[in-house]
Amino acid sequence: MISHQHQCIFIHIPKCAGTSIEHALGHFKGHQGRAGQDHRSIRMLQAPMLERHTFRNLDNLKDVARRLRHKFRPAANPNNRLVVDRLQYQRYFKFAVVRNPWFRAYSWYQNAMRDPIHQRNYGIAAGMSFNLFLRQFVGKGFLRPQTYWLNNFAGDMCMDYVARFEHLHQDFDYIRQQLQLDEMPLPHKIEGQKTDPRLAFDTESIELIAQYYRDEIALFGYQFE
Repeated sequence: MISHQHQCIFIHIPKCAGTSIEHALGHFKGHQGRAGQDHRSIRMLQAPMLERHTFRNLDNLKDVARRLRHKFRPAANPNNRLVVDRLQYQRYFKFAVVRNPWFRAYSWYQNAMRDPIHQRNYGIAAGMSFNLFLRQFVGKGFLRPQTYWLNNFAGDMCMDYVARFEHLHQDFDYIRQQLQLDEMPLPHKIEGQKTDPRLAFDTESIELIAQYYRDEIALFGYQFE
């Protein structure tokens, strides 16, 4: 999401408490209903879009095409259409929240299992097992590696700050200070996990996550614990 009021770019990785942060920054002002979150990757916002690294690989080309489609696609939340120019992109405070990839995957599974609209939109069978869900969706869509959202066209992670879901309230205080915001509680907007997510995993699913998300696991030092 982009906030010109707060001069920031927040990269909302799915299932990383981004909805709460977007609420805190006023992203949903004037919006009601679903599909208000802004899940654009940094490459969807990078300015200028065309630079010497833009066409260096297939993933970049896909994001260029995705970005052009997004430009002409109706948005449920008009704030999801905001853009920045070169100077704003350079100056705005860029931040994101990351999460343990094992527990992020389970959170998306839980969300999908209780939401028939997600099931219909993403072709998820109601009541499917967690292991089957992983085999079908790991590394795809909302479960792309977190580095997909964070890396620019050059392949570099260009965030000014990466907060951790695991101690978000503490990290949000730092973000709030950087944006010169008054002290505020971080609203909790989407129901989270009520049981220990580790109980949902077996050896197969633990290893599957470890393989698909090995880059972010190494980068952020996550473990299954």
